[in-house]
Amino acid sequence: MATEGPNVFALPSLFTASTKAVIEHLPQHEHQLWETPDTIKQAVLRLMSKRGLITDQNIDKVLSNRVRSIDLATSQVTDKCLFKLSCMKYLCKIDLNSFKEPKTEITSAGLISLSRSCPHLQIVYLRRNVNITDEGISALSQNCPMLRELNVGGCNLLTDASLIALGQNSKQLRSLNIISTKVTDNGVYEFCQGECSQKLTELDMTGCQDLTDDAVICLLQACPLLKILLFCRCPKITENSRIALEERAMSRGAATMKQISWTIY
Repeated sequence: MATEGPNVFALPSLFTASTKAVIEHLPQHEHQLWETPDTIKQAVLRLMSKRGLITDQNIDKVLSNRVRSIDLATSQVTDKCLFKLSCMKYLCKIDLNSFKEPKTEITSAGLISLSRSCPHLQIVYLRRNVNITDEGISALSQNCPMLRELNVGGCNLLTDASLIALGQNSKQLRSLNIISTKVTDNGVYEFCQGECSQKLTELDMTGCQDLTDDAVICLLQACPLLKILLFCRCPKITENSRIALEERAMSRGAATMKQISWTIY
């Protein structure tokens, strides 16, 4: 009986193997990375991102103006890293989420610098970066007009000023996460006056302690494309919001809700 030979197509390419070798011996090669072609820098950057190996010191050695997306969620970086992204004019997505402990090293100073250097940003994830303030979000909304996804969940210094700025400037915004921020009904109302209310499809405002039924009703009336609305752990929201949701479900012209989650107190 014939046996199958080795599958040569399963072997990594020389390029892939070489890139992994560089990562595995990063301290030996780090000082030479800035001399490599952009294609190699991009491959190295992706692997470094996955392994959380990017730092303030090495980020500039693997950057190129061809980079469109960068994941810094598992890397230990500070504002100094964001200051070095000035060459990434066409960056469209950046992930600075924290999955466990809050991050304190990224502040509004870094976010302002990022927004000025990368005006084409469309997707920005900042979850649990607790030193981000309204000033940073305002700059992001003004400098990055194509912003369409923003996650600032757990950025507990943010107030209505951030929602007002987004409503005024972020006309393309479709997805917004404001979990556990200090927003109020007034901020939601002002946000809904903006053009983005006609494009918003997803909003998570879980844990926003000061929101009431007025915020939910305003969103349901002002955002016809809204399909995902989450407002768990909002103690001031009552049964009236459930009634408003039922009325929305029966109305014509509004998008069908795909996901709703709330806590009635």
